[in-house]
Amino acid sequence: MHLSCSTSSSGTPNLEELPDKCQIYIQYDRDLFKSSSTFVKNQALAKLVEDRIGVPRTVETVLGIHHFISFVFRPNASTNLPFVDTSALCDKAITLLLNPVMIKKPRRSSNLEQLAQGLTEFQSEQKENLSEIVYMSHNDHIRDIERSMFAVANWLMRSDKIKKYDDKLKIMILQSTWFLWGRFERMVMTAKMRARKQCGKKQFVISPDALIDFEGMKSDISCWSSHTFDEMRFFFIHSELYYDKVIWDLMELQPNDVEITYLLCTICFQLVGKRFGGHVQEEIERLQDVLSNELHEYYIKNNRKIYLLRLKQLMKVKENFLRLRNIRIDKYDIGGTFNLFNMAFSNPDFFWVVV
Repeated sequence: MHLSCSTSSSGTPNLEELPDKCQIYIQYDRDLFKSSSTFVKNQALAKLVEDRIGVPRTVETVLGIHHFISFVFRPNASTNLPFVDTSALCDKAITLLLNPVMIKKPRRSSNLEQLAQGLTEFQSEQKENLSEIVYMSHNDHIRDIERSMFAVANWLMRSDKIKKYDDKLKIMILQSTWFLWGRFERMVMTAKMRARKQCGKKQFVISPDALIDFEGMKSDISCWSSHTFDEMRFFFIHSELYYDKVIWDLMELQPNDVEITYLLCTICFQLVGKRFGGHVQEEIERLQDVLSNELHEYYIKNNRKIYLLRLKQLMKVKENFLRLRNIRIDKYDIGGTFNLFNMAFSNPDFFWVVV
């Protein structure tokens, strides 16, 4: 299952190699910070929470900065796996979705170009010098989940057409697209950085400041399964988990931001329609028709009147992605049959399938 988390493998820093200013801060200011009333209050509160519900204490909880996802161990549960409380996370994502920030848009820009602009701005935060993660723990991947869900909530509201949908349909789209959008966006960034020699052939850019190596990375999955990472290798083949074959397709095709956005939309919105059917599918199909017409107009405007071959290449990427995704779904069906994964989420509509 995708729901795993990450941390760096770097050990304790060598203080002799740090700048003098850093040495002074660590050496002398630490005691003053620990004696502050705010720190003591937060520490006592974190200890109380830990004693009552078994939530592990972290740097974030001690400092009073809380994640949007909580793992709550219930004493009467039939399994030792925790209940995963994602209510705060989903509530904030919905708030971002229904209360969009006003953004200045280019005049006469299409919905496709509006969404492309949103993707470009999101990816502009990508760093070039990345640290390598060798062990994925809960907290780091929780931040990855939060970043993806909030990014998609903001991205969807770039489109004038989507913005006019009723709140229920907007939430349905967010529920069905946030994970796939986040995964595909990282695949696109990995393809770009591999092409620039900033990422290795067997590495994946997992976040704006970190990457993983397919052969060396492991995960702590204790909150997601009662089995160890090594026992669950069948479900965590990294080249499969991160769609490495599609990354190579993207490197070969080198789509621009508008084409990438069109790919994202066709993949994500097709699955929205398939999931809900009925009037939702009909509305989503109308949206896809609008985006297809806008891609046509984009090609014409940019003097690419003969673009059929290019479009076929884009659709090949889409088909390969969906084919590999179906393979993963088949695997998780097997896992579900034997109850290998923790499925106790407070917001199952947002986590109905995370592959």
